[in-house]
Amino acid sequence: MSLVNLAHVCSHLQNASKARLGLTSIPCTKMLHTLMLQLQRSGYVSSVTIGGPTPPPPSSLNPILDPSDDSVSSHIVQRPQPQPTQSSEDAPAPAPQTPEQIPVAKRRLWVGLKYWNSEPVLYKMGLVSKPTRRVWMGFRDIDRLAKGDHSGYVRGLRGVGESMYVTTDQGIMEVRECSEKRTGGMLLCRVNGV
Repeated sequence: MSLVNLAHVCSHLQNASKARLGLTSIPCTKMLHTLMLQLQRSGYVSSVTIGGPTPPPPSSLNPILDPSDDSVSSHIVQRPQPQPTQSSEDAPAPAPQTPEQIPVAKRRLWVGLKYWNSEPVLYKMGLVSKPTRRVWMGFRDIDRLAKGDHSGYVRGLRGVGESMYVTTDQGIMEVRECSEKRTGGMLLCRVNGV
């Protein structure tokens, strides 16, 4: 897991929200895909779609995805087949490239951003664990964070619409969910809403 890539994604999503973009793309990795599905479940982003280097058609952006579904192929954009055109040479048109045929290095996660009263819902997003200093916490410390207390040098969740995400052995979860399941892990990022 590369926290450097996560740092780039955090700043990219924050800048894209401030620039009022409706759709943006980030690299497609399992960790980022799971984190984006958790952000969608929390209501910070509107859609998460796996596609190629070009944006998917608006009809394929599904706002409701099942975060418990681990299969990547179920979230891959299926592009419609183009209608054959009449050409003077009657040569067969090249077959369109399906997302499964796109090389893994060129796959992108297309994230739809949300806005409320002309303000971005995802207002601020930043790392808690840094590449040089990873922050691991047990379930007691995570429970304190969920209640709004400080734990070590990490501030608790006090703001309205504030979330923190943790990677555990059960996957990426929100701090409150970790507190309910009584599990610990490495703190990834903090997200502030409007």
